[in-house]
Amino acid sequence: MNRYRSRRDWSNEQRQRYRKKKRLIRRIQVYLEIAGIVALLLFAGGFLVKKITNKNSGISVAASEKKEEKAAKEKETKGLKVSAKADEDPDVKKSEDGQGDETAEEQNADSKYSAKTTDNTATIAGDIVSNYAILINNDTKEITGELNGTERIVPASMTKVMTILTAAKHITPEQLDEKVTLSHEAVDYSYAGGGSTSGFVEGEEITVRDLFYGTILPSGGDAATELAKYVAGDLESFANLMNEECVNLGIGDTTHFTNPVGFYDENHYSTPYDIAVIMMAAMDNDICKEVISTKVYQSTPSNVNPEGITISNWFMRRIEDKDIGGTIVGAKTGYVDQSGSCAVSMMTNEAGTTYILCTAKSSTSWQCISDQVFIYKNFAK
Repeated sequence: MNRYRSRRDWSNEQRQRYRKKKRLIRRIQVYLEIAGIVALLLFAGGFLVKKITNKNSGISVAASEKKEEKAAKEKETKGLKVSAKADEDPDVKKSEDGQGDETAEEQNADSKYSAKTTDNTATIAGDIVSNYAILINNDTKEITGELNGTERIVPASMTKVMTILTAAKHITPEQLDEKVTLSHEAVDYSYAGGGSTSGFVEGEEITVRDLFYGTILPSGGDAATELAKYVAGDLESFANLMNEECVNLGIGDTTHFTNPVGFYDENHYSTPYDIAVIMMAAMDNDICKEVISTKVYQSTPSNVNPEGITISNWFMRRIEDKDIGGTIVGAKTGYVDQSGSCAVSMMTNEAGTTYILCTAKSSTSWQCISDQVFIYKNFAK
């Protein structure tokens, strides 16, 4: 039988074997094509991975080098600044590597709002009742005399000096003439705590400026509360601002406030020195100086008082006829049971020298004034 006869002459068995062989060959071809594609993809993938890895490695190295270069420059700059400070100030201590390094205490002592003891600093004693006192020469920033001047005290309403200082630093002068309605919350908070009142009434529309004066002159707890709410929204947020200002003044470790009024709280404390520093800063602020220096103030007309009301700084009015060898230019008093009668004031003597005095834990408000008169007259020379 001829092997090469036409396929049409094939038997069924021959056709099946042929088809089976063709399918096998086709399958092998498909597998080979797939294998080729996979191999090509693997090769291309490997090439891309290698290229990306090399690129990232280059970027990392460049970034690392740039970071090291920046750190070196910062270190060099820092070293130059410290060295320059050391050259300018021979009192700056030097570390073992030769670079200048000031302690926090030294930095605070050199700050604008601070004072140092000297060999001439006297111990305040004599005809006074106050358990705490500090007298600072504001011109030389030297402590003239002290009595437990850095001991912890309850600041009572002397707190309000920090209240208006904090408020003044968070508003613009234009806002002083904005109208504010004295809220029930402010009145109730002051009344519940036993605080003094400003003379304004709940629902009265007064200016922010009135709140400043109402806080200091009659020591209005309602005005202080409303002022704090106006600035920060709530009392806790405002207390945080007060404590931030303490840090800025370098007294954050020894003074802490929990409210703007001066109500007693075990976490509401200060020292005579710190209160004097706060007064020092406040009298450098235009808004605060104007308020603290005022003896009598006529508030702006309101919906309740069309002619306004008259409020006074009783400390300044009661001490103005006393012989202290100078003139009181600003003052704020305070009292709670835990603090006794206390006050912080500023005086300019006849020679033109300015002093700041803080006293605390006196027996009465009048005795507090007598203590301040005695200290100014005998130590502010």
